[in-house]
Amino acid sequence: MRLKLFLFFVIVSLSAFGGALGTMIIPSYERMIKGALVVSDGTMIMLGLSSVFTHRNFYGVRLWLLFVFSAVLTIILTSDRFGMVEQLNGMRGLLFFFASLVVVYDLYMSDLRRQFVDLMTKFIIVYAIVQIPFAVYQFLKYGASDAVGGTFGLVGGSGMLSQILYIICFYLLVRYASLDDGSHFKIGKTMLFIPLLIPTMLNETKISFVLLPVFLLLIVAARRKIFRSIAILLMGAVIAFMLNYFYSETVQDTRNLLDQDYFEQYLLHVNPQSGEDLPRLQRLAIMFQMMGKDVGAITLGMGYGVMGGGSVMNVSRLGRRLYYLVTGSRILLFSVWIQGGLLAVLVVGATMFRFAWRRPHYPYVRRRFHLFLLFSLLLVWFYNEAMTERLFALLIWFFVVWLAGQTDEDEHSDVGDEQDDGAAEASPVVPQQ
Repeated sequence: MRLKLFLFFVIVSLSAFGGALGTMIIPSYERMIKGALVVSDGTMIMLGLSSVFTHRNFYGVRLWLLFVFSAVLTIILTSDRFGMVEQLNGMRGLLFFFASLVVVYDLYMSDLRRQFVDLMTKFIIVYAIVQIPFAVYQFLKYGASDAVGGTFGLVGGSGMLSQILYIICFYLLVRYASLDDGSHFKIGKTMLFIPLLIPTMLNETKISFVLLPVFLLLIVAARRKIFRSIAILLMGAVIAFMLNYFYSETVQDTRNLLDQDYFEQYLLHVNPQSGEDLPRLQRLAIMFQMMGKDVGAITLGMGYGVMGGGSVMNVSRLGRRLYYLVTGSRILLFSVWIQGGLLAVLVVGATMFRFAWRRPHYPYVRRRFHLFLLFSLLLVWFYNEAMTERLFALLIWFFVVWLAGQTDEDEHSDVGDEQDDGAAEASPVVPQQ
């Protein structure tokens, strides 16, 4: 088990800092780093497989096996388009998605639980702090742009950085800035963690305009006396002002974000031949047009080889033909559906939201985190495909398993003002052993 713990943190570290190494620090070794990430994918999948029999009753294992079954059907259906290697390469992200959940669960349920949680929390703190100097450097060199991705690197990581920092900040508030009874957040300690959100002001990601108010609302709502949260609201106002300023200076006036024409252009552009990056929902519309009335394609997808390749392996023939459709700003709903069909969408969705089906008896502040985590994962389906990215998946599964595992070993007990939240449900996601 100690070897598994060691390998897990090697993979987490490579996933966390590989992007910066390959695009900023040692770009001449980028291809080698990408190869190491492919090896880490295979290692995580093997670690997950080694835990399948031990935890065969865990929902993550059962849904993983169901996904494999659906993927086999997809491979059979699309065998005339892609070879097995292309299919497996295209499946790496989703296989990592399932395997990492099983491995996190295995480590949490082992005798090394306390060590695992402590090490993971320390890693999360270091990771969040390191993002600040990286983001500031990227901002000073490239301006408020997608290049401000922290240690995700200079290409395509800005949105994920913002998403994961809000979740990390909330987790740390629950762990270190809540009252002993778990009923509220401590104002002073909360103010110490809010600066971790600085990178989200510098990368002009639209998702921050959604996450910030929800984040503040859930924190402030956990207090009996609203005036005591003025300091938090003021800090939030500063972040909102800076976010608005940099976005307006580098992209457009933020008042346009509320314009109906802008929404139509951003989400469902009417001219896919313009040469620009296709809007997110436009991709879905084109995908459904391509599938037509083909029940097999709708149910089982167009094959996992359609989006794989390009960095270590070559892009498939169909992938090259659909390059305009499968590259750029993809959403999780699109990427899972076009590859594995509706069946894969249902299995992946069930895995992501299984923790929300039954809510254990959390202290009040953990309920706030539970809600924020649920909200953030719902956004992923229509914003990007972060859950198939290594670090994002690893951290999310840690938060999910940690939350569920607190039911019978709570450090706090619920208090009065949670009664308006309704009675908590029984049966945690993670059974105690």
